Amino acid sequence: MRDVFRFGVLCGVLFSGLCVTATLQSEDSPRPRRFIYNSDADNMFLYKGPPMRPEDVYPYIDEVAAAGVTSFFMSPNDGMVMNFPSKHARMLGDEDDPAILKQLEDEGTNKPGTLSRAALNYRGFVTQGYDAMGIAVRRAAEQGMEVFISFRMNEVHGVDTPDKYPYNLILSRFWREHPEHWIGKPGDKLSQLHQDILGPRTSPVVGKWLPGGLDFAHEQVRQRRLDQIREVCELYEADGLDLDFQRFPMFFKYGEEQQNLDVMTGFVRQIRELARTIGERRGRPMLLTARVMARPEQNRALGLDVFRWAEEGLVDFLVVSHYLRNDFALPIQEYRERLPDSFPLYASIEVEPKADTYRRIAGKLYADGTDGLLMFNYFTRRESGHTVDFKLLKELGDPKTIQDPKPSQGQ
Repeated sequence: MRDVFRFGVLCGVLFSGLCVTATLQSEDSPRPRRFIYNSDADNMFLYKGPPMRPEDVYPYIDEVAAAGVTSFFMSPNDGMVMNFPSKHARMLGDEDDPAILKQLEDEGTNKPGTLSRAALNYRGFVTQGYDAMGIAVRRAAEQGMEVFISFRMNEVHGVDTPDKYPYNLILSRFWREHPEHWIGKPGDKLSQLHQDILGPRTSPVVGKWLPGGLDFAHEQVRQRRLDQIREVCELYEADGLDLDFQRFPMFFKYGEEQQNLDVMTGFVRQIRELARTIGERRGRPMLLTARVMARPEQNRALGLDVFRWAEEGLVDFLVVSHYLRNDFALPIQEYRERLPDSFPLYASIEVEPKADTYRRIAGKLYADGTDGLLMFNYFTRRESGHTVDFKLLKELGDPKTIQDPKPSQGQ
């Protein structure tokens, strides 16, 4: 069944590639226009009681395609574990402790909206001969969208409470067994750089998490991440790979970022070569992109030499992003001035409670010259029992269709 399933993925993605190529080109720019929707690993698998069937997932994909999204970014990372059976990480729900397994079964059966329910649904798919990641990738391709695997580069959810349920489900054995590879200790004081990236509205707990991430100065850390990326890229017939450096924005010990600029560039070059090899084997390119910090200087300060990556052709485009907020206008022009003229640049919009706020942000980004938008965590209204506004999503995908927002107080 898996061979048949993967053949279906290939056919769907090949078809989607033809459709997307025809629709992405901007009318007034040689750079491709994209409207990107970012999906995390589990939001489609949290609600319906187990066992889900593949057709239970389709509406979550179809509603995105119907809203005019050109590019569907799907994350395989559920914390440090995966949403598919992996040789280089656990799948969420793969547990040995009988007490944890019982808690997972009880909560997953009785409580929607939980990691436990997602874990049971992942396991149910595997029993049926599928997996959650594969179902989403295939359906997105069938619906004519360009499909990217969006890999979260340094997941740290819950590192300050590693034995607390459900965080104990999403922390890797590698992380637990190698504290010598941690950047620091969870709860260590953050640098001003990291405080500025997170911003004043981010929950303080995220600041506690960051120092508990893995230090990419260690070859063993980079090799493990490369093995994971290679696996997911070889398993699924995606059009590209997105390196999500905003999850989470800390990669080296504070003060050692500059001496590791070449280390991280070398790592990105390895991933580029991997993508090129896979593309050559498939007979079509596999694109590589990165979601990076809001301000240009923040990237280099973290050890990410993003302008060098663009100049050397290591990445095909960048997505500029805040960390879970939109409290100042992304400096698109500052990026554009330092990038090659032909290099595509996109901008992420984080979650907002009001439609007109989305409209204002999107209108400003288009006016500033972004080649398209990425909608991050747009689905999260479901987590509080609200309806997701896909009519608004469709409106935001094209600067010509954005309605004039009502003036806010003080304007």
